This record gives sequence, structure tokens and C-alpha cells, in this order.
Amino acid sequence: MTSTRVFRTESIDLAAFLTSAGHESTIRRAPDSLRALFEFTETGALHQAIVSYESGAQQPAKRLLNIRSRLYRLASQAVRGGECL
Repeated sequence: MTSTRVFRTESIDLAAFLTSAGHESTIRRAPDSLRALFEFTETGALHQAIVSYESGAQQPAKRLLNIRSRLYRLASQAVRGGECL
């Protein structure tokens, strides 16, 4: 049986960048916390996108801000309700 590895981050900026690059996330409430946790399936492309983000790569600002705003709303819902989105 193979297990799927998951990359987790609390950084909404990184999550918005990765989402803008085409990666889908699941949003959960972090255990024992009132913070949102963004989870992405680990792939080679995801790792490349993370390296690009850390290296200062840019995404179109309007797209990034729209995605960040949507993720913020979804993360707020997940933290309040505890559900996965």
C-alpha cells in the first residue's frame, strides 16, 4: 500500500502562491490551534513551486490577491467550524 505524502503550511502567502501555480489544497484547522493549515499533495512540481516561491518568483498580483482573499475566507470558515474545505 502506498501512502500519499502531504505538505502542510500555515502561510497563507505560500498557499496562495502554490494555488496560483495550479496546486489544489485542503484547508483544515491546525490541531490544538485556532490557525488554518493548508495541505497540498506532495509532487515534484509542488516542490519546484515551493523553491520558486522561496527564491522570490512572482505571480500576477491581481490573481495572487484574489486567490489569497478566497483562501482567507475558506480558512476562516475552517477555523470557526473545524471542517475541511
